[in-house]
Amino acid sequence: MSRSLLFAFLCFTTFICEGQKISKFESLVDSANKYEHIDWNLSYSYAKMALQNKDENFSYKDVISLNTIFDTYYQKLNMLDSAFSINKQSLKLATKHNDTMLIAYSLNNMAGIYDLTGNYQVSIQMYKKALTMLERMNDIQQIGNTNHNMAIPFSKLEMYDSALYYTNIALMNYKKVNDYSGIAMCYDTYGTEADRLGNYTEAIKYYKMEIESFKKANEAANLIIPYQNIAETYLSIKDYASCKQYLDLAMNLAIELGSKVDMYDVSNTYAKYYEATGDFKKANYYMRRYYEGKDTMINTQLKTELSDQKSEFDRENAKAMFTIQKLEAEQNLRSKQAVTWVLILSSVFFIIVLVLSVNKYRAKQKSFVKLNEYKNQLIFQKERVEETQKEIIDSINYAKRIQSAIMPKEEDVLAFFPKSFLLYKPKNIVAGDFYFFESTASHVFYAAADCTGHGVPGALVSVICSNALARSVHEFNLTDPGKILDKTRELVLKTFQRSGKDVKDGMDISLCAFEIQQLKLPGKITAYWAGANNPLWYVNFLNGKPELKKIKANKQAIGHNEMPEPYTTHAFEMERGDMLYLFTDGYADQFGGNKQKKLKYARLEEIILAVCRRDVSDQKSTLENEFKAWKGHLEQVDDVCVIGVCLG
Repeated sequence: MSRSLLFAFLCFTTFICEGQKISKFESLVDSANKYEHIDWNLSYSYAKMALQNKDENFSYKDVISLNTIFDTYYQKLNMLDSAFSINKQSLKLATKHNDTMLIAYSLNNMAGIYDLTGNYQVSIQMYKKALTMLERMNDIQQIGNTNHNMAIPFSKLEMYDSALYYTNIALMNYKKVNDYSGIAMCYDTYGTEADRLGNYTEAIKYYKMEIESFKKANEAANLIIPYQNIAETYLSIKDYASCKQYLDLAMNLAIELGSKVDMYDVSNTYAKYYEATGDFKKANYYMRRYYEGKDTMINTQLKTELSDQKSEFDRENAKAMFTIQKLEAEQNLRSKQAVTWVLILSSVFFIIVLVLSVNKYRAKQKSFVKLNEYKNQLIFQKERVEETQKEIIDSINYAKRIQSAIMPKEEDVLAFFPKSFLLYKPKNIVAGDFYFFESTASHVFYAAADCTGHGVPGALVSVICSNALARSVHEFNLTDPGKILDKTRELVLKTFQRSGKDVKDGMDISLCAFEIQQLKLPGKITAYWAGANNPLWYVNFLNGKPELKKIKANKQAIGHNEMPEPYTTHAFEMERGDMLYLFTDGYADQFGGNKQKKLKYARLEEIILAVCRRDVSDQKSTLENEFKAWKGHLEQVDDVCVIGVCLG
């Protein structure tokens, strides 16, 4: 739409509003809000007109509402200092009037600016502060927005599990209120994550779902991002025709909306496309356009403000010229002196406006120097955070190698149990769950154990507990599982007591023992088992169909107990071909499914009965696939350890 047509349209809208009951100001505010996600240029024009036509009912809430539109406009033009100032003003107003809801909204907007400038940790803290307020008010819409926004800095910090966790919560809230725009943003996150992992087909699927959701929300301006994302993905898989198709859609929409930021970003992708297809001349053209655009955006705000000053002068000058013409018509130039004075005053006014404009321009130049210094500080802080984070991750990876060293080797297990499988999925790099395998001259021991917590704290406890189990078997020559657990508890408590503090950490375990001689000879096998909170399941096939039997564990962990009791050893006979299962609680406690509830032991029992006749490798893959399907996009809540042994 040309400027003259846009002006005529706005004037026509203003004329109609004056004849209706709704005030001119309210009508302009409604129009500004209506076009915020459709045409942000038009929305900004309505918002400025609303400020010029404010009435007696104008309140701080109206100021904050209009500031939100200005914030969108400034961000689109990359004028982040202006966006920050406008949001700071909103937060100050909301705090002054003790308006919790608007405080939360303003914190959200401020956090977004911090995210754009690379200060991700501050951004996350502000989002969390806003989220606490919104949850008290049960504002489902904004709870969804805040969770989605918080996923963005987590993703930039490469904390992808946390990013997906908050995105899942956001999607759940958006679906409650049928917010298709919010749903689209969640699909964008899923697509980006699939892209990162190389799942390009899945990424394209989510980007297309994002497009459909934005169309349902009638937010054409937001389609540029998924168009460009799909183009990038098609470029990754070398589908150049599809890449070009979506690039053209993105660029045409950016041009239609006048979004310079998006035009420059899409130019960057065009450069990659033409480089990949061998057209280096066009690739160079678009790369120059991309970098020139970045440089141009730095001075956009200064040019905009000087343009506003010039427009103000033009309006005043037009008034002066109108006065001159009126004097000429009424007095027929009878008073040249009066005309001269008007011209002199106009000239003086022009000089004053020009001087003020130049001074303001110089002041803005100084502010941009300070802003660049601030950005440089942020970049330095970001690099320090990234360096520290890398050191931490390197340390944790080294801890993983240490923890792996205490785990048994697969060949040692297969030497005694060739038909067995191990499903071991730590929640983090290191785990609180571990599997224990030891053999002596007469016995072999196999266990699935779960120590307090997961990650680094759980891993530390697992080292202590694994060492205590090994000492109980080799140093104290114990073969009875119940007595092994008694001695392990004693050794673990002695280790914790050395700290002089009341440590409540401990271990749940399912421990099984077999006589080596029996394993080598044909016939039935007697198994000996004891458990701390974790049960044992085994399946036999005596009646032609699988029958699952369960042995309950003692309801006390390996650790501090107010009234400790000896652990019970259970002895039971198993036929050749029977299956035995040891596991921790991580598998059954995983949230997922359509209703995002726990998988539970009943479902685990169904899976085991369905697969127990199959080869052990098939059993493992089925259990793993069922777990992944149940979990879906949700975060894994705990470490997982499942052991299956076929006594054949």
